[in-house]
Amino acid sequence: MRALPNLLSGLRIAAAPVLLALAFAGRREAFLWVLAGSLATDALDGLAARALDARSELGRRLDSWGDYATALAVLPGVWLLWPDVVRREWPWIAVGLASFFAPVAIGLVRWGRPPGYHTAASKVLAVAMAPATFLLLLGYTPWPFRVGMALQVAVFAEELAILRLLPGYSGSVSGLREARRLAGKTR
Repeated sequence: MRALPNLLSGLRIAAAPVLLALAFAGRREAFLWVLAGSLATDALDGLAARALDARSELGRRLDSWGDYATALAVLPGVWLLWPDVVRREWPWIAVGLASFFAPVAIGLVRWGRPPGYHTAASKVLAVAMAPATFLLLLGYTPWPFRVGMALQVAVFAEELAILRLLPGYSGSVSGLREARRLAGKTR
């Protein structure tokens, strides 16, 4: 039972190539269903880890890799299935992706691995982006998605501040306050 959180993250990683295959096959509805399942596992893995007291460095890494795999599968999938949406929302998408992957790149350069902080703000953003993405792709309104991309920039700013504060790698930091506390302990 303690392996459940890692299994859920593994399912999200495994869903990435399925999303790509569905996109190449032109299967919009199936793509959305698999994406919904993938996003649900993102929410459930952390809840299960806390409920089962099964938090671990491996779990944090799997969760982060699931996030990266999903993002890297969704972008080309959406590009193939909803090219008009991508053309219209490209500036928002580009800023959001840059903000999402910049801390990863900085962590790789600085420590040889991505930070994967899982801050409270990034968790709120993940929950907000799921319905925002579906509203966008189903043709309702782009505004929740655009607000989410602006929030992604705010999450980036917090993670950049954390990266600057911490002298070394830390796998999980709940936010800037905790980073300040951790930085104070190392001095």
